[in-house]
Amino acid sequence: MTKSVLAEQFDQLLNVSAEKAKEIDRVSRNPGSGRMQIIELVSLVHASDIQADTKRRISDMLVRLIEHSQMEERCGTLLTNSDVGFLKRLEAKHPNISPKDALVLLFIKLGYDTREIARRRGISTRGMESIRYRIHKKMGRGKHQALKTYLGDL
Repeated sequence: MTKSVLAEQFDQLLNVSAEKAKEIDRVSRNPGSGRMQIIELVSLVHASDIQADTKRRISDMLVRLIEHSQMEERCGTLLTNSDVGFLKRLEAKHPNISPKDALVLLFIKLGYDTREIARRRGISTRGMESIRYRIHKKMGRGKHQALKTYLGDL
């Protein structure tokens, strides 16, 4: 292959990568945007003539969807159901943790290392180490108590 062919392929790959990054940004930019429709749906369910048990199950599911979208909006990223459950338990046990710190703790629990989390947040690795140290203090963890094992047990 010649240099010009390789350069052309490289440019194509850069364009594809940029398009994929734009798509990811577009998808994750506004989590929770359908919350108002879900709230309207809850009121429609309550006004409908269906069995009370079915109405309760549908309402409970819709409330969970609303909570899920609120959690996504607070964190600024898309979350799985297990992520939302973990963040709820974390907030219940440590109410002084900010949403940004909670997101860092979620990434730690999921096995991301400091460098990967720093890259995702757009900060230096040293800055991420400082954030981890501060979180250690906020949570009352000792110097040699790993956050990852604690979060796994949570």
